Amino acid sequence: MWMKKRYVVDLDGDQHNAVVARRGEATEIAVDESPARPANHRPVLGGRALSLRYGRRLHLIHLSEGGAGGAVDVTVGGRPVTTMVMDELRAQALESLGTAAGSGTICADIPGLVVELKVEPGQKVHQGEPVIVVEAMKMQNELCAAVSGTVIEIPVASGASVNPGDPLVVIEPEPGG
Repeated sequence: MWMKKRYVVDLDGDQHNAVVARRGEATEIAVDESPARPANHRPVLGGRALSLRYGRRLHLIHLSEGGAGGAVDVTVGGRPVTTMVMDELRAQALESLGTAAGSGTICADIPGLVVELKVEPGQKVHQGEPVIVVEAMKMQNELCAAVSGTVIEIPVASGASVNPGDPLVVIEPEPGG
């Protein structure tokens, strides 16, 4: 049986949907609406790069941390791209914020307890970066910035009880963002 995981990959602002399926040592990848194709990969250069054969093409991929928010700097065939890889649920959560995302205010969806503040006022954050953890219904939910910008206010403290609609973190969006 194939084990599948869905991802949203943002390559320099272009979003693509990918499904990675694994069964034993076999891996298949489907990107956007294309059919799944075999993918063989192995670490090279002492683990600093990845050799990936996808379809008929062989790619040499260098990966390094790109900074906050889980961004990864990737060099594919000598071309640098900034990449954000999110699981499907995280991507859907960001997308579901819709127009509210432009405000930069993160509010509680359901009653809960603030478990951890991951940012502080004045800190710069990137879209998709975790900023606060709220426990609700015995589950810890990591809430992420819907916009890139600067944290201007955190009207709650760790250990505080929150109700639906309560503002948790206020982010001033970057100009033009």
